[in-house]
Amino acid sequence: MSESDLNFLESWMREIDKKLDNHLVHTSADIAQIKNDIDWIKRFFWLVAGISITAIGGAIFGLILK
Repeated sequence: MSESDLNFLESWMREIDKKLDNHLVHTSADIAQIKNDIDWIKRFFWLVAGISITAIGGAIFGLILK
């Protein structure tokens, strides 16, 4: 192989490595975004669950006092 062919292959491999590294960064960012979305859903669930338990407790307490 000639020197120019080797240089071409080396530069081509560097470009592939840059693209792979860049892709991994974007994938990590996407996963972090999904994790943040799931955290929001968890907080909403616990808010609704807490309000529901409070309402059930209040209803039972109201029935006991009647």
